[in-house]
Amino acid sequence: MRRISIGAAVLLVALVAVACGGPASGPIVSSARPASPSAAATERLLVESDAGTQITDAATGRTIATLPGGVLSPSQDLLVRVAREGSGTRVRGADLSGTSVFDLALPGEYSLPSAYGAAPSGFSPNGKWLVAVSRDAAESRFAVIDVARSAVASTITLSARFSFDAIHNDGSAMYLIEHPVPGATSYNVRLYDLRTKTLKPDIIFDKSSVTQYDPTVGLMDGTFHVSVAPTTGDWSFGLYMRPNGAPFVHALNVPGGYATCIVDLAGTWKASSMFSMALSQSGKWLYVVDAAEGSLSVIDAERQKVSQRTTFASRGGGDPNGSTHAIELKNAASAIVSHDGSRLYASSARGVAVLQTADLSLRGWFVPDLSVRSLAASADGARLYALSGDSVYVIEASSGRVLSQLAATPGARAVHLLSR
Repeated sequence: MRRISIGAAVLLVALVAVACGGPASGPIVSSARPASPSAAATERLLVESDAGTQITDAATGRTIATLPGGVLSPSQDLLVRVAREGSGTRVRGADLSGTSVFDLALPGEYSLPSAYGAAPSGFSPNGKWLVAVSRDAAESRFAVIDVARSAVASTITLSARFSFDAIHNDGSAMYLIEHPVPGATSYNVRLYDLRTKTLKPDIIFDKSSVTQYDPTVGLMDGTFHVSVAPTTGDWSFGLYMRPNGAPFVHALNVPGGYATCIVDLAGTWKASSMFSMALSQSGKWLYVVDAAEGSLSVIDAERQKVSQRTTFASRGGGDPNGSTHAIELKNAASAIVSHDGSRLYASSARGVAVLQTADLSLRGWFVPDLSVRSLAASADGARLYALSGDSVYVIEASSGRVLSQLAATPGARAVHLLSR
Protein backbone atom coordinates (compact mmCIF):
# COMPACT_ATOMS: atom_id res chain seq x y z
CA MET A 1 0.00 0.00 0.00
CA ARG A 2 1.10 3.57 -0.50
CA ARG A 3 0.98 6.49 1.92
CA ILE A 4 -0.07 9.77 0.32
CA SER A 5 0.69 13.31 1.45
CA ILE A 6 -1.74 16.02 0.39
CA GLY A 7 -0.49 19.50 -0.47
CA ALA A 8 -1.33 21.67 -3.44
CA ALA A 9 -1.84 18.40 -5.30
CA VAL A 10 -2.16 14.85 -4.10
CA LEU A 11 1.24 13.23 -4.47
CA LEU A 12 2.30 9.68 -4.05
CA VAL A 13 5.40 9.71 -1.87
CA ALA A 14 6.18 6.29 -0.42
CA LEU A 15 5.21 2.76 0.27
CA VAL A 16 4.04 2.20 3.82
CA ALA A 17 5.41 -0.72 5.75
CA VAL A 18 2.06 -1.56 7.29
CA ALA A 19 -0.64 -2.08 4.70
CA CYS A 20 -1.49 -4.41 1.92
CA GLY A 21 1.15 -3.57 0.09
CA GLY A 22 12.35 -41.09 -4.23
CA PRO A 23 13.11 -41.48 -0.70
CA ALA A 24 13.46 -38.73 1.84
CA SER A 25 16.83 -37.06 2.25
CA GLY A 26 16.97 -38.41 5.79
CA PRO A 27 14.85 -40.56 8.10
CA ILE A 28 11.54 -39.05 9.15
CA VAL A 29 10.09 -39.77 12.55
CA SER A 30 6.35 -39.38 12.18
CA SER A 31 3.39 -38.92 14.46
CA ALA A 32 1.14 -40.02 11.59
CA ARG A 33 -1.07 -43.00 12.33
CA PRO A 34 -0.37 -46.27 10.51
CA ALA A 35 -2.07 -46.79 7.19
CA SER A 36 -5.65 -47.92 7.46
CA PRO A 37 -6.46 -50.50 4.78
CA SER A 38 -10.15 -49.61 4.89
CA ALA A 39 -9.41 -45.90 4.50
CA ALA A 40 -7.00 -46.50 1.63
CA ALA A 41 -9.52 -48.72 -0.08
CA THR A 42 -12.11 -45.96 -0.20
CA GLU A 43 -9.81 -43.09 -1.18
CA ARG A 44 -10.15 -41.64 -4.66
CA LEU A 45 -7.67 -39.30 -6.31
CA LEU A 46 -8.72 -36.81 -8.95
CA VAL A 47 -6.02 -35.51 -11.28
CA GLU A 48 -7.05 -32.24 -12.92
CA SER A 49 -5.96 -31.21 -16.41
CA ASP A 50 -7.32 -29.29 -19.36
CA ALA A 51 -6.68 -32.36 -21.52
CA GLY A 52 -8.71 -34.71 -19.33
CA THR A 53 -9.72 -35.57 -15.76
CA GLN A 54 -8.73 -38.86 -14.21
CA ILE A 55 -10.23 -40.44 -11.08
CA THR A 56 -8.08 -43.18 -9.58
CA ASP A 57 -8.46 -45.71 -6.78
CA ALA A 58 -5.65 -44.64 -4.45
CA ALA A 59 -5.14 -48.14 -3.05
CA THR A 60 -4.85 -50.04 -6.31
CA GLY A 61 -3.94 -47.35 -8.84
CA ARG A 62 -6.86 -48.49 -10.98
CA THR A 63 -8.47 -45.81 -13.12
CA ILE A 64 -12.09 -45.45 -12.02
CA ALA A 65 -13.15 -42.84 -14.55
CA THR A 66 -11.75 -40.69 -17.32
CA LEU A 67 -13.71 -37.46 -17.81
CA PRO A 68 -13.34 -34.33 -19.94
CA GLY A 69 -10.76 -31.81 -18.81
CA GLY A 70 -11.75 -28.96 -16.55
CA VAL A 71 -11.40 -27.28 -13.17
CA LEU A 72 -12.71 -28.97 -10.02
CA SER A 73 -15.06 -26.83 -7.94
CA PRO A 74 -14.28 -26.22 -4.23
CA SER A 75 -17.27 -28.42 -3.36
CA GLN A 76 -15.61 -31.28 -5.31
CA ASP A 77 -18.83 -32.22 -7.07
CA LEU A 78 -18.42 -30.37 -10.36
CA LEU A 79 -15.94 -30.10 -13.21
CA VAL A 80 -16.12 -26.93 -15.29
CA ARG A 81 -14.67 -26.55 -18.76
CA VAL A 82 -14.54 -23.23 -20.63
CA ALA A 83 -13.78 -23.43 -24.35
CA ARG A 84 -14.13 -21.29 -27.46
CA GLU A 85 -16.84 -22.34 -29.90
CA GLY A 86 -17.10 -20.30 -33.08
CA SER A 87 -17.38 -16.65 -32.16
CA GLY A 88 -18.60 -17.48 -28.66
CA THR A 89 -17.72 -19.57 -25.61
CA ARG A 90 -19.23 -22.72 -24.11
CA VAL A 91 -19.13 -23.17 -20.33
CA ARG A 92 -19.87 -26.78 -19.49
CA GLY A 93 -20.30 -28.28 -16.04
CA ALA A 94 -20.40 -32.02 -15.34
CA ASP A 95 -20.58 -34.01 -12.13
CA LEU A 96 -17.97 -36.66 -11.29
CA SER A 97 -19.98 -39.37 -13.02
CA GLY A 98 -19.65 -37.38 -16.25
CA THR A 99 -23.31 -36.34 -16.28
CA SER A 100 -23.90 -32.86 -17.69
CA VAL A 101 -25.08 -30.32 -15.12
CA PHE A 102 -25.14 -27.26 -17.38
CA ASP A 103 -24.09 -26.22 -20.87
CA LEU A 104 -24.10 -22.46 -21.37
CA ALA A 105 -23.33 -20.34 -24.41
CA LEU A 106 -21.68 -16.95 -23.89
CA PRO A 107 -21.24 -14.39 -26.65
CA GLY A 108 -17.58 -13.52 -27.17
CA GLU A 109 -14.36 -15.00 -25.81
CA TYR A 110 -14.59 -15.89 -22.09
CA SER A 111 -12.15 -17.72 -19.83
CA LEU A 112 -11.69 -18.48 -16.17
CA PRO A 113 -9.79 -15.65 -14.40
CA SER A 114 -6.53 -17.63 -14.30
CA ALA A 115 -6.27 -17.43 -18.10
CA TYR A 116 -4.96 -13.87 -17.64
CA GLY A 117 -2.27 -14.78 -15.11
CA ALA A 118 -2.23 -15.69 -11.44
CA ALA A 119 -5.80 -15.19 -10.19
CA PRO A 120 -8.47 -16.79 -8.02
CA SER A 121 -10.33 -19.70 -9.63
CA GLY A 122 -13.57 -17.79 -10.27
CA PHE A 123 -15.58 -20.01 -7.92
CA SER A 124 -17.23 -18.89 -4.70
CA PRO A 125 -15.78 -20.86 -1.75
CA ASN A 126 -18.89 -23.06 -1.57
CA GLY A 127 -18.82 -23.77 -5.31
CA LYS A 128 -22.32 -22.41 -5.92
CA TRP A 129 -21.25 -19.44 -8.06
CA LEU A 130 -18.72 -19.10 -10.87
CA VAL A 131 -17.38 -16.03 -12.65
CA ALA A 132 -16.02 -16.21 -16.20
CA VAL A 133 -14.12 -13.23 -17.60
CA SER A 134 -13.71 -11.62 -21.00
CA ARG A 135 -11.16 -8.84 -21.42
CA ASP A 136 -9.80 -6.65 -24.17
CA ALA A 137 -8.01 -3.30 -24.31
CA ALA A 138 -11.20 -1.38 -23.57
CA GLU A 139 -13.43 -3.55 -21.38
CA SER A 140 -13.65 -6.30 -18.80
CA ARG A 141 -16.82 -8.40 -18.87
CA PHE A 142 -17.87 -10.70 -16.05
CA ALA A 143 -20.40 -13.51 -16.57
CA VAL A 144 -21.77 -14.57 -13.19
CA ILE A 145 -23.04 -18.17 -13.32
CA ASP A 146 -25.55 -19.52 -10.80
CA VAL A 147 -24.40 -23.15 -10.62
CA ALA A 148 -27.51 -24.39 -8.76
CA ARG A 149 -29.83 -22.91 -11.41
CA SER A 150 -27.49 -23.79 -14.29
CA ALA A 151 -27.89 -20.28 -15.64
CA VAL A 152 -26.08 -17.01 -16.22
CA ALA A 153 -27.37 -14.76 -13.46
CA SER A 154 -25.89 -11.54 -14.85
CA THR A 155 -23.24 -10.09 -17.12
CA ILE A 156 -21.35 -6.97 -16.01
CA THR A 157 -19.27 -4.75 -18.26
CA LEU A 158 -16.67 -2.39 -16.79
CA SER A 159 -13.47 -0.75 -17.99
CA ALA A 160 -10.37 -2.84 -18.69
CA ARG A 161 -8.73 -1.78 -15.43
CA PHE A 162 -10.92 -4.25 -13.45
CA SER A 163 -10.20 -7.93 -12.81
CA PHE A 164 -11.86 -10.59 -10.65
CA ASP A 165 -11.03 -11.07 -6.96
CA ALA A 166 -13.83 -12.95 -5.13
CA ILE A 167 -17.56 -13.63 -5.10
CA HIS A 168 -19.83 -13.97 -2.08
CA ASN A 169 -21.17 -17.44 -1.25
CA ASP A 170 -24.74 -16.20 -1.77
CA GLY A 171 -23.98 -14.47 -5.07
CA SER A 172 -24.94 -11.05 -3.75
CA ALA A 173 -21.59 -9.32 -4.23
CA MET A 174 -18.45 -9.58 -6.32
CA TYR A 175 -15.08 -8.10 -5.38
CA LEU A 176 -12.84 -6.68 -8.08
CA ILE A 177 -9.23 -5.58 -8.34
CA GLU A 178 -8.86 -2.17 -9.97
CA HIS A 179 -5.56 -1.02 -11.48
CA PRO A 180 -6.00 2.75 -11.98
CA VAL A 181 -2.65 3.03 -13.74
CA PRO A 182 -2.31 0.45 -16.56
CA GLY A 183 0.69 -1.83 -16.10
CA ALA A 184 1.38 -0.66 -12.54
CA THR A 185 1.34 -2.94 -9.49
CA SER A 186 -0.70 -0.49 -7.41
CA TYR A 187 -4.36 -1.43 -7.05
CA ASN A 188 -7.66 -0.86 -5.29
CA VAL A 189 -10.25 -3.39 -4.12
CA ARG A 190 -13.81 -2.55 -5.15
CA LEU A 191 -17.21 -4.01 -4.36
CA TYR A 192 -19.80 -4.65 -7.07
CA ASP A 193 -23.33 -5.17 -5.71
CA LEU A 194 -24.80 -7.89 -7.94
CA ARG A 195 -28.33 -7.34 -6.66
CA THR A 196 -28.48 -3.66 -7.57
CA LYS A 197 -25.88 -4.00 -10.38
CA THR A 198 -23.88 -1.14 -8.90
CA LEU A 199 -20.16 -0.56 -8.49
CA LYS A 200 -19.81 0.89 -5.01
CA PRO A 201 -17.78 4.12 -4.94
CA ASP A 202 -15.80 3.37 -1.79
CA ILE A 203 -12.37 1.73 -1.85
CA ILE A 204 -12.02 -1.31 0.42
CA PHE A 205 -8.88 -1.17 2.54
CA ASP A 206 -7.50 -1.46 6.05
CA LYS A 207 -8.46 1.94 7.45
CA SER A 208 -6.15 1.50 10.44
CA SER A 209 -3.06 1.68 8.23
CA VAL A 210 -3.74 4.60 5.89
CA THR A 211 -5.21 8.00 6.67
CA GLN A 212 -4.52 9.82 3.42
CA TYR A 213 -4.53 8.32 -0.01
CA ASP A 214 -5.07 8.88 -3.69
CA PRO A 215 -7.35 6.18 -5.17
CA THR A 216 -6.57 7.37 -8.69
CA VAL A 217 -3.05 5.97 -8.24
CA GLY A 218 -3.91 2.82 -6.31
CA LEU A 219 -4.27 2.37 -2.60
CA MET A 220 -2.33 -0.88 -2.32
CA ASP A 221 0.81 -2.04 -4.09
CA GLY A 222 1.70 -5.60 -4.93
CA THR A 223 1.50 -8.48 -7.37
CA PHE A 224 -1.07 -11.21 -6.72
CA HIS A 225 0.39 -14.68 -6.26
CA VAL A 226 -2.18 -17.08 -4.80
CA SER A 227 -5.31 -17.12 -2.64
CA VAL A 228 -7.14 -19.48 -0.30
CA ALA A 229 -10.56 -19.27 1.32
CA PRO A 230 -12.44 -21.38 3.86
CA THR A 231 -15.63 -22.92 2.47
CA THR A 232 -17.66 -20.82 4.91
CA GLY A 233 -16.76 -17.85 2.71
CA ASP A 234 -16.13 -15.47 5.61
CA TRP A 235 -12.64 -14.53 4.43
CA SER A 236 -10.59 -14.55 1.26
CA PHE A 237 -6.84 -14.53 1.85
CA GLY A 238 -4.70 -13.27 -1.03
CA LEU A 239 -0.90 -13.44 -0.98
CA TYR A 240 0.84 -10.51 -2.69
CA MET A 241 4.46 -9.53 -3.27
CA ARG A 242 5.46 -5.87 -3.02
CA PRO A 243 8.06 -4.26 -5.29
CA ASN A 244 10.51 -4.21 -2.36
CA GLY A 245 10.17 -8.00 -2.03
CA ALA A 246 8.11 -8.01 1.16
CA PRO A 247 5.15 -10.41 1.06
CA PHE A 248 1.78 -9.53 2.58
CA VAL A 249 -1.62 -11.14 2.93
CA HIS A 250 -4.67 -9.14 1.97
CA ALA A 251 -7.45 -10.57 4.15
CA LEU A 252 -10.83 -9.63 2.70
CA ASN A 253 -13.93 -10.07 4.86
CA VAL A 254 -16.39 -11.03 2.14
CA PRO A 255 -19.71 -10.64 4.02
CA GLY A 256 -18.58 -7.49 5.85
CA GLY A 257 -16.93 -5.70 2.93
CA TYR A 258 -13.75 -4.69 4.75
CA ALA A 259 -10.10 -5.71 4.64
CA THR A 260 -7.24 -6.40 7.02
CA CYS A 261 -3.60 -6.25 5.97
CA ILE A 262 -1.14 -8.81 7.35
CA VAL A 263 2.35 -7.55 6.59
CA ASP A 264 4.81 -8.81 9.21
CA LEU A 265 5.56 -12.04 7.37
CA ALA A 266 8.84 -13.94 7.26
CA GLY A 267 10.89 -14.02 4.09
CA THR A 268 11.54 -11.80 1.10
CA TRP A 269 10.54 -12.50 -2.46
CA LYS A 270 13.38 -13.45 -4.81
CA ALA A 271 13.28 -14.78 -8.34
CA SER A 272 14.10 -18.19 -6.86
CA SER A 273 11.28 -18.04 -4.28
CA MET A 274 8.41 -20.53 -4.28
CA PHE A 275 5.82 -19.05 -1.97
CA SER A 276 2.61 -20.92 -1.29
CA MET A 277 -0.24 -20.84 1.23
CA ALA A 278 -2.13 -23.55 3.08
CA LEU A 279 -5.16 -23.39 5.36
CA SER A 280 -5.74 -25.92 8.12
CA GLN A 281 -8.82 -28.13 7.94
CA SER A 282 -10.37 -26.19 10.82
CA GLY A 283 -9.79 -22.86 9.07
CA LYS A 284 -8.02 -21.60 12.19
CA TRP A 285 -4.43 -21.48 10.91
CA LEU A 286 -3.06 -20.07 7.67
CA TYR A 287 0.51 -20.91 6.65
CA VAL A 288 2.62 -18.80 4.28
CA VAL A 289 5.72 -20.74 3.28
CA ASP A 290 8.62 -20.34 0.85
CA ALA A 291 10.24 -23.77 0.82
CA ALA A 292 12.83 -22.67 -1.74
CA GLU A 293 14.25 -19.96 0.52
CA GLY A 294 13.21 -21.46 3.88
CA SER A 295 10.72 -19.08 5.48
CA LEU A 296 7.42 -19.79 7.25
CA SER A 297 4.76 -17.61 8.83
CA VAL A 298 1.78 -18.89 10.82
CA ILE A 299 -1.28 -16.65 10.80
CA ASP A 300 -4.21 -16.89 13.18
CA ALA A 301 -6.86 -16.74 10.48
CA GLU A 302 -9.62 -15.88 12.94
CA ARG A 303 -7.74 -12.86 14.32
CA GLN A 304 -5.81 -12.02 11.11
CA LYS A 305 -2.53 -11.80 13.04
CA VAL A 306 0.85 -13.46 12.61
CA SER A 307 1.35 -15.77 15.57
CA GLN A 308 4.74 -17.31 14.67
CA ARG A 309 7.56 -16.87 12.16
CA THR A 310 10.62 -18.94 11.46
CA THR A 311 13.29 -19.85 8.93
CA PHE A 312 14.52 -23.31 8.03
CA ALA A 313 17.24 -24.93 5.92
CA SER A 314 16.15 -24.82 2.29
CA ARG A 315 17.24 -26.70 -0.82
CA GLY A 316 17.25 -23.75 -3.21
CA GLY A 317 14.71 -22.42 -5.65
CA GLY A 318 14.02 -22.13 -9.34
CA ASP A 319 16.27 -19.24 -10.43
CA PRO A 320 19.05 -18.38 -7.96
CA ASN A 321 20.58 -15.83 -10.35
CA GLY A 322 17.36 -13.94 -10.94
CA SER A 323 16.83 -10.30 -10.01
CA THR A 324 14.59 -9.30 -7.13
CA HIS A 325 13.57 -6.05 -8.80
CA ALA A 326 11.01 -7.31 -11.30
CA ILE A 327 8.22 -9.36 -9.80
CA GLU A 328 7.68 -12.39 -12.01
CA LEU A 329 6.04 -15.03 -9.85
CA LYS A 330 6.57 -17.90 -12.26
CA ASN A 331 7.67 -20.65 -9.88
CA ALA A 332 4.69 -22.89 -9.10
CA ALA A 333 4.56 -24.38 -5.61
CA SER A 334 2.08 -26.24 -3.44
CA ALA A 335 1.52 -26.49 0.29
CA ILE A 336 -1.00 -28.48 2.34
CA VAL A 337 -1.69 -29.18 6.00
CA SER A 338 -2.33 -32.76 7.13
CA HIS A 339 -5.91 -33.47 8.15
CA ASP A 340 -5.00 -33.65 11.85
CA GLY A 341 -3.09 -30.36 11.60
CA SER A 342 0.20 -31.80 12.79
CA ARG A 343 2.23 -31.39 9.60
CA LEU A 344 2.81 -28.89 6.83
CA TYR A 345 4.08 -30.11 3.48
CA ALA A 346 5.51 -27.57 1.03
CA SER A 347 7.14 -28.12 -2.37
CA SER A 348 10.34 -26.51 -3.60
CA ALA A 349 12.17 -26.67 -6.92
CA ARG A 350 13.29 -30.11 -5.83
CA GLY A 351 11.66 -32.02 -3.01
CA VAL A 352 8.91 -31.50 -0.45
CA ALA A 353 9.68 -29.94 2.94
CA VAL A 354 8.08 -31.67 5.93
CA LEU A 355 7.48 -29.35 8.90
CA GLN A 356 5.91 -30.04 12.28
CA THR A 357 3.26 -27.42 13.06
CA ALA A 358 3.65 -27.76 16.84
CA ASP A 359 7.16 -26.25 16.88
CA LEU A 360 7.70 -25.35 13.19
CA SER A 361 10.69 -27.67 13.02
CA LEU A 362 11.87 -29.07 9.71
CA ARG A 363 11.65 -32.86 9.92
CA GLY A 364 13.19 -33.58 6.54
CA TRP A 365 12.60 -33.65 2.79
CA PHE A 366 10.55 -36.10 0.78
CA VAL A 367 11.30 -37.00 -2.88
CA PRO A 368 14.36 -34.70 -2.97
CA ASP A 369 14.92 -35.22 -6.71
CA LEU A 370 11.39 -34.43 -7.86
CA SER A 371 9.83 -31.14 -8.87
CA VAL A 372 6.35 -31.28 -7.34
CA ARG A 373 3.59 -28.92 -8.43
CA SER A 374 0.62 -30.25 -6.44
CA LEU A 375 0.09 -32.12 -3.17
CA ALA A 376 -2.69 -33.99 -1.40
CA ALA A 377 -2.73 -35.98 1.84
CA SER A 378 -4.72 -39.01 2.89
CA ALA A 379 -7.38 -38.51 5.54
CA ASP A 380 -5.61 -40.82 7.98
CA GLY A 381 -2.29 -39.00 7.57
CA ALA A 382 -0.45 -42.09 6.41
CA ARG A 383 0.17 -41.12 2.79
CA LEU A 384 1.13 -38.08 0.76
CA TYR A 385 0.27 -37.77 -2.93
CA ALA A 386 2.68 -35.67 -5.01
CA LEU A 387 2.12 -34.69 -8.65
CA SER A 388 5.39 -34.47 -10.59
CA GLY A 389 5.70 -34.68 -14.35
CA ASP A 390 2.99 -37.00 -15.61
CA SER A 391 2.91 -39.15 -12.47
CA VAL A 392 1.42 -39.11 -9.00
CA TYR A 393 3.85 -40.44 -6.40
CA VAL A 394 2.32 -42.17 -3.38
CA ILE A 395 4.61 -41.48 -0.40
CA GLU A 396 4.60 -43.12 3.01
CA ALA A 397 4.30 -40.28 5.53
CA SER A 398 6.17 -42.09 8.30
CA SER A 399 9.35 -42.60 6.26
CA GLY A 400 9.18 -40.62 3.03
CA ARG A 401 9.44 -43.86 1.05
CA VAL A 402 7.75 -43.88 -2.36
CA LEU A 403 5.17 -46.66 -2.23
CA SER A 404 3.97 -46.48 -5.82
CA GLN A 405 3.84 -44.33 -8.92
CA LEU A 406 0.50 -43.73 -10.63
CA ALA A 407 0.17 -42.56 -14.22
CA ALA A 408 -1.48 -39.15 -14.54
CA THR A 409 -3.16 -37.30 -17.36
CA PRO A 410 -0.62 -35.45 -19.57
CA GLY A 411 -0.44 -31.78 -18.66
CA ALA A 412 -1.87 -32.49 -15.22
CA ARG A 413 -2.35 -29.34 -13.15
CA ALA A 414 -3.35 -30.57 -9.71
CA VAL A 415 -4.11 -33.65 -7.65
CA HIS A 416 -7.06 -33.75 -5.24
CA LEU A 417 -8.16 -36.29 -2.65
CA LEU A 418 -11.91 -36.61 -3.03
CA SER A 419 -13.62 -36.40 0.34
CA ARG A 420 -16.62 -38.43 -0.73
